[in-house]
Amino acid sequence: MIYGILLTTAALLIVFIAALLIILWAVPVTISGRGKLCQDTPTLFFGLCAKWGIITLHANALDESTINVSLFGRTFQKILPDITLNESPEKEEQESPQEGEGENGEEKTAPDIVGIADAVLPQIGPLLHQIAIDHLRARVRFGLGDAALTGEAFGLLMAIRGMLMATGGKVSLAAEAEFHDNVVEGDADGAIRVAHPLALVPPVVRIIRHPAVWKMVRSQ
Repeated sequence: MIYGILLTTAALLIVFIAALLIILWAVPVTISGRGKLCQDTPTLFFGLCAKWGIITLHANALDESTINVSLFGRTFQKILPDITLNESPEKEEQESPQEGEGENGEEKTAPDIVGIADAVLPQIGPLLHQIAIDHLRARVRFGLGDAALTGEAFGLLMAIRGMLMATGGKVSLAAEAEFHDNVVEGDADGAIRVAHPLALVPPVVRIIRHPAVWKMVRSQ
């Protein structure tokens, strides 16, 4: 009798997993939203709506302290921690790491932009094959504190921009590089449709498993 119960449970579990995989493959996801990154605070403001079948998720961050998430008609509010430090300038100067060093005095390595590009660019095709762009507009102004590194990042952005423009979607990507400042700010809005969400998993996994990306993830 116990063997029969275990066999039935295993069969039901297999059917459930198979049904879930079919739903992840067959049911498209529609994502729309807008966001703005301000350098002064810095603060990220965004509004996001994701629809997957009968499930609709809304997320909004209207200020730097709270995030509102709505799911199944219920709204949840997350209060973000206050990271403002009320310490004396002398103490901050003593404890703050030097430029190019980590919190423990270890030298921080710059991101391998060429390696990241080598990981991302080959997967852009498979990703875009599953994504239909309704409209996408983005404007970014950035500087990484190093002219050479900023130039490499700018080249990567322009390559991605060219691929997005080739999809025939309504894409507008404007980038401004600051070669002598350390700054990241901009805004974006758009709407996309993912035909087969499960098909995004293999290219995303390949990007993460790339040595340059994995090294950057582990160093965070």
